Amino acid sequence: MTDPLPPVEPLDARRATDMDEASSLIDAVFRLERAVTRIGNARLRPWGMTLSSYTALRILARQPHLTLAQLARRCYARPQTMTRMVTQLESRGLVERSAHPESERALSLRVTDEGLAALREMGVEVLKVSDTLNSLLDREAIAATDRQLRQAAQVVEKEVKEMGQTAG
Repeated sequence: MTDPLPPVEPLDARRATDMDEASSLIDAVFRLERAVTRIGNARLRPWGMTLSSYTALRILARQPHLTLAQLARRCYARPQTMTRMVTQLESRGLVERSAHPESERALSLRVTDEGLAALREMGVEVLKVSDTLNSLLDREAIAATDRQLRQAAQVVEKEVKEMGQTAG
């Protein structure tokens, strides 16, 4: 088990020399991601699942016939990690691979009926994480924060892409 997260004072309670606003935001995002992963993993433990594998299963349920590479991109995971995850899900009968309808070489991934049933059961627990966040922020605040974080991610991703083009 990992150590509990140390308490963090809000930005306005710290000296300006400790951390600028953007650095504080990055710290808060990482802290939230870690906390959500930990509580999600704890809530999914009875099913022997992690939040990452649940997310992959949920994405496949919404978008059947993805390839491993497509699923890895949608889950922000490395292909090797996704291969291991899908192999585990497949061995448990939650996912199956078959010939891809649009490609002779690719394999298509699909959630099985057993996987859909497990998703319904697990979804009740995962929604409790959302309920926790909803108790803190109203819908408008969540929507605005989501929009701003996605815009920030796009700006940083564009910069990374431009850096890659100039590095070569």
